[in-house]
Amino acid sequence: MIDEFLFEALTQAISKQTEMDEELLRMLKMSIEIPPTLELGERSSNIAFKLAKSLRKSPFEIAETLSSEINAIREKIKEIRYAEAVKGYINFYFDFRHLFNILDKRIDREKHKFGRNSSGRGKKIIVEHTSINPVKPLHIGNLRNAILGDIMSRLYEWNGWEVEVQNLIDDYGRQVATLIWGLLNNVHLDISRNYKENFDVWLGRVYSHCNSVLEASQRWKEVDQVMIDMRNNPAIYRFMRSICQECVDSNLETAWKHGITYDFLVWESDISRSGIWEEAQSLLERNEYFYWEKEGENEGCFVAYLGHLPEFEDKKNPIKIFIRSNGVPTYVAHDVGLQLWKYGLVTPKLRIRSLLKQENEHGKTKELWTSTDYEIDFPYTRKFGNADRVCNVIGVEQEYLQEIVRYSLKLLDLEDKYRNSYHLSYKHVNAPQARFSGRSGNWYEERAWADAVLEDTFDEAMKVLTSKRPDLDEHPENKRIITTNVSIAALRYWLAKFSTETEIKFRIEDATSLEGDTGPFLLYSYVRAKKILEKSKQMKFQSKLAIVDSDISLNEKQLILDLYRLPEVIKSAADSFQPIQVTKYAFELSSSFNRFYETSRVINAESEPLKSFRIKLVKDFHIIMQNVLQILGIPLVDEM
Repeated sequence: MIDEFLFEALTQAISKQTEMDEELLRMLKMSIEIPPTLELGERSSNIAFKLAKSLRKSPFEIAETLSSEINAIREKIKEIRYAEAVKGYINFYFDFRHLFNILDKRIDREKHKFGRNSSGRGKKIIVEHTSINPVKPLHIGNLRNAILGDIMSRLYEWNGWEVEVQNLIDDYGRQVATLIWGLLNNVHLDISRNYKENFDVWLGRVYSHCNSVLEASQRWKEVDQVMIDMRNNPAIYRFMRSICQECVDSNLETAWKHGITYDFLVWESDISRSGIWEEAQSLLERNEYFYWEKEGENEGCFVAYLGHLPEFEDKKNPIKIFIRSNGVPTYVAHDVGLQLWKYGLVTPKLRIRSLLKQENEHGKTKELWTSTDYEIDFPYTRKFGNADRVCNVIGVEQEYLQEIVRYSLKLLDLEDKYRNSYHLSYKHVNAPQARFSGRSGNWYEERAWADAVLEDTFDEAMKVLTSKRPDLDEHPENKRIITTNVSIAALRYWLAKFSTETEIKFRIEDATSLEGDTGPFLLYSYVRAKKILEKSKQMKFQSKLAIVDSDISLNEKQLILDLYRLPEVIKSAADSFQPIQVTKYAFELSSSFNRFYETSRVINAESEPLKSFRIKLVKDFHIIMQNVLQILGIPLVDEM
């Protein structure tokens, strides 16, 4: 919003010096920056440095000229008080009374739609996330995947896209075959199940034990046979599917606790039987870069050749196997088939049915659909796939395979699909001593499965709230609800606030703190604003803004500028697939509000005009903070 009128002012000034073209307009947009302190201006531009070569003038001289031009037209652009040239930079100083008046009216008009835009209208994105093997519970690393995917889904919805959230259930993989082998051979009888223990947690312990038994006995060929039987023996297949379904049901219950919902569960067994790979293979075989190898170490394999692409010049082996010589497609082959299906380029015979309705943290319902192997006539149906953009949220260890998927589209001359395929890669959440592993079972000893982490976070949050609000003991049910929401805020925010390129450790004491860069701190700021507004309800104050610019303090100016930023943050975070932009903004906004709260009296302001202005400022923060919390999937609380 702010950049719009700055861009207009700079465009008018520059057009008097040189002809505008698309490249210059792009550079101009990129030139607008936020200075490190407000003393250096509310915004600045380094465009003079970029124009120096073409105009054959020094940046200092250009900045002086452009500043003078902008000051000459500032009556037309009332948001700008004046522009100043400083060492080649153009620093802008705003008319905050006018700036706030525009913001306040817009927030009054749009309320909880403020920040939304229609840039994605008519377009659809598929976000695939979570997608763990159905042999274990979600551990905290899987939860990071799901939360990142969930925030991206919300961001794209706020940008006007139709969003389809998929969860791929790989029930045909080796991990599932290992578990089913253990169940068929009564290995599960070695692992007792407490009556309170969730099925997926017990199943994960059984799976880890199966691996230990197999390592000791070396009966892996029997697992290979189970993989074959799962596909060809109806009784084994039905047994496998029922076990996996119960595990997925437990996984879903965990996800729902964190406000994570889905549109479509895609079962690998249904995909394999749908003809998706056969259709994809037929499409690939018509392209010169996909062929059957007739000699050498890959003889009899169906391969993709990527050696002519610049991105694969430094790869030792530019050939990727899609079908092994025994006729079995590789994982990457299935992933390419899925990607083609997501774009509507193959049309498998996939049966689907509605499963249930889910509810997120704000009570918004969403219908969950699933692929199915049952012959069923459903009264109505829904179209899945046919996306304009695809985002797969998968760990960093899958980065190379995801590149193969993307570049396979490029080989097929599907340039638009290639450019709109994104891999949201992230590094893991580690245990104190090692990375979590379903096979080793160390997630259990570390209490790292998602439900256990939430329980432990709840206990720590209860301590924090009890020390701060002992009076809540008189209302135990209310205290339980508040503590639950604070726990979810702590977890969701901590797992989203770090760069996806960073391996992280979840530190419960740090994550549940009411101070610093945490989810509870965001909620505390929101509640603080809510309490001020509740006190002001009985008061009369001026609806017309009657202050002058000099009445507005430095902290109030910073808060106004931060409030303005929400629309651009929502757009930028979605376009760049960086949820961290939202968490960073949320913390900066909350910090600005608390600095304002500590230095500006609201209810007891020095004058009626100041009281009116500050109450409006608190109201605007309250609305925008609620919007930010909704994007982050953090449930609201009325008190803390």
